[in-house]
Amino acid sequence: MKTILIPVDFSNTSSNALQFIADLNQDIDIEKIILLKTHYVSIYSSIIPSGYGQSNAEYILQERTETEEKLNATGQELLKKCKNGVKVEIAVSDLPILRAVHEMIRDQGPTLLLLGSDASDDESPIGEYVIEIAQISTIPVLIIPSASKYKKVERVLVPCGPGAIPQLPRLNRLRQILPNPELVILNVDHKHTGDDGNYQAQIKEMLGDFSYKVFYAQEKNIAKGILDFAKESKDIQLIVALPGKYSFFYNLTHQNITEAITLNAKTPVLIFKEN
Repeated sequence: MKTILIPVDFSNTSSNALQFIADLNQDIDIEKIILLKTHYVSIYSSIIPSGYGQSNAEYILQERTETEEKLNATGQELLKKCKNGVKVEIAVSDLPILRAVHEMIRDQGPTLLLLGSDASDDESPIGEYVIEIAQISTIPVLIIPSASKYKKVERVLVPCGPGAIPQLPRLNRLRQILPNPELVILNVDHKHTGDDGNYQAQIKEMLGDFSYKVFYAQEKNIAKGILDFAKESKDIQLIVALPGKYSFFYNLTHQNITEAITLNAKTPVLIFKEN
């Protein structure tokens, strides 16, 4: 994998995401990791007195310097945990988080965006924006729940309705990260009985030489059905969201996605994009 972009905020959730990528690097090759920290200052901050005997401009400059120093130390610590040859770069942006991520993707061309998520307790500033960041990203997004610890990925859960079958060939991108994962295809249409031979034939055609098994969800709440299946299976190390209007991720409302991320305490989610 060439370049991974990771927005950080120095929280425990952020630290866990960095530990996850360092552990992942022991199994896959990574060329470069970019750590992004925003230092956005509202226009109103420059006109409101600081009250500490120094101008707001001086205070803001001091804060930015401290942020750069802390981010550099975080990068050095990450570098020690990664395999030899990995480059770790840092970037401090004065833009709001969504614009900062968008510009970094445009200018640096990373192949993956990694986000720590802690929607259950809002401990992480980045975690509060994880849904919005995932939605505006034009590259695949890997979401790491705060309680998730890296495990070698051998089985990947792929929620898929009949309309999403044409997107299955995009799973070939997984081979850029994982050598030969077993796919667990979960039909999220609770009305589907599993006796449709045409459905099975289409999946076989689209997946080629992938090793896979097909299961059928009975839960009307799609997000709950997916997460319950992952929990009950116990040996699912990654959930993949396919792109497009038939993807389970894009069919959920904002509230449903928030609920799903909150309920998903341990399993990383990889969200593919259209391009």
